[in-house]
Amino acid sequence: MAIQIRLTADSVELNEYISYIPASKKPLSSDVVFIRRRDCVWLYDVGACKETAHEIEQIFRKKKVVLSHFHPDHVWNLVCTTRSELYVSENTRKYVRQGTVVDDELVVPADGAYPELRVFAVPSSHAKGCLGLQCGEYVFLGDATYSKEKGGKRFYNEQSLRELIACIEGLDCDFVCLSHSRSFVHKKEDVLGLLTAIYNSREKGKSEISVEHFFYDDDLMQDEFEEL
Repeated sequence: MAIQIRLTADSVELNEYISYIPASKKPLSSDVVFIRRRDCVWLYDVGACKETAHEIEQIFRKKKVVLSHFHPDHVWNLVCTTRSELYVSENTRKYVRQGTVVDDELVVPADGAYPELRVFAVPSSHAKGCLGLQCGEYVFLGDATYSKEKGGKRFYNEQSLRELIACIEGLDCDFVCLSHSRSFVHKKEDVLGLLTAIYNSREKGKSEISVEHFFYDDDLMQDEFEEL
């Protein structure tokens, strides 16, 4: 039987093993995922609000944390929570100054009824050194699918977006979960459809792909994928 943990009434159950606390705007805090296993609880990101930190500290079992990337809304609660293990990318470690670096992939074998867990590198225009986490039919990608913002403009790096699409295409999953998105859980084909449409809008000879019209004119982006 999986370790039982009790989260707030605001938490959402995806299945008997996986739940998450949704992202918030004020303070800006990422979604935080909890995966119950036989002997421990895995967390994907730790968020940045005190309520989430309190929930993390109410888990009196071994906690293993994977950070999606280094942005404060995903990592800030490291300063006020405990953990037995921390997994980060090389770039994220430069900011948080702790953790075991996952260069390419970390696999935790299936254990009876518990699916295999896989931590892997994700190409991203949004932030350098993103990590994804897969558990069964769900893949958690944090902010990896989002664009980069600079000077008030949003854009993707053409090569990074091409590699991201290939990465998601290669995932054996049904659902992709995106932090800060209105729905959090999305069908894999919907995410691929949107990213492919953005990639196909690129201009020949340019390394950057503007997404201003996707964020402000496209109904799918407005309804499902725009960050809070």
